[in-house]
Amino acid sequence: MTGGVHGRQRLGAAAGVLLAGLMAATAATAQSYPSGPVKVIVPFGAGGATDILARVFSERLQQSLGQSFTVENRGGAAGQIAAAAVARSPADGATIMFTTAAPITIAPLMNDKVTYDPRKDIVPVAVVAVQPVWLVVNAASPLKSAADIVQKAKDNPGKMTYGSSGVGTELHLAAEAVSRSAGIQMVHVPFRGGGDVIAALMGQQIDFAALSTASIAGSLRQGTLRALAVSSAQRMADFPDVPTFAEIGHGKATMLPWWGMMAPAGTPQPVIARLTQELEKATKDDAVRERMRATFVQIDFAGPQEFARRIEAETTLYGDIIRAANIKFGQ
Repeated sequence: MTGGVHGRQRLGAAAGVLLAGLMAATAATAQSYPSGPVKVIVPFGAGGATDILARVFSERLQQSLGQSFTVENRGGAAGQIAAAAVARSPADGATIMFTTAAPITIAPLMNDKVTYDPRKDIVPVAVVAVQPVWLVVNAASPLKSAADIVQKAKDNPGKMTYGSSGVGTELHLAAEAVSRSAGIQMVHVPFRGGGDVIAALMGQQIDFAALSTASIAGSLRQGTLRALAVSSAQRMADFPDVPTFAEIGHGKATMLPWWGMMAPAGTPQPVIARLTQELEKATKDDAVRERMRATFVQIDFAGPQEFARRIEAETTLYGDIIRAANIKFGQ
């Protein structure tokens, strides 16, 4: 009996030593990350909202972690090219992705040949910001309201054109949700990034566009673009005269897309934890918050578990839109 008690005590002591060792190793891994340069892959072209925010947070991570965080733009296929590259990257924290929901939640819903599994090959790190979708026109456009868009589309079935940063992006789906709600047919013109969409608007190559606030903030300030509607639940304080989708009769199109950091599956948990911790600090940094405010982006931090729950909820929301509109990759 005594031997049994002593045996259990020795076993417990050994387990405690092992646990302490594991905890020490975990802490060491977290504190030593990163040991070299980090590549931040962005699934859209330079100049768009995702690119702008990726650079803001990459600069902050570089300052706080003491290693270079270099943004690499890999646009195309609504983010699938970038996501596939991240999924194939070594799971060591040297390659991460700053992304929207497009290649994570949406791509598998509209492309049965996607070359990665976002639930198995890529893991969430943190959501850092959100903002709504805006319907905008060239300031010189005769379209003065969302009702004008609907009327023109009804008068010219299948001829109204609008741009977004790619097939299956949240921007595309928001405009499609409005289109179906209004009972109209429009032609979607996908581009590789928000910067290209704005150039097309300014060149009068498309009638209107669905874009994020970060992409259009400068143009709205300069008066070169005009906002007609926004997908948020309430009007935006900086633009109180712009109605919400719900106010113009398209409440089902209400949505608030996110931006966040993700990593290859298998990335050590201490690395994920360190990135999450540093990103949360970044969202509280005055300089970062000021830059977010300047582009009307809303800080909205969420860790890996909450991030995963958002992805699940959005799979249902976007899935309904994609099936109803029969959107397929390559359209």
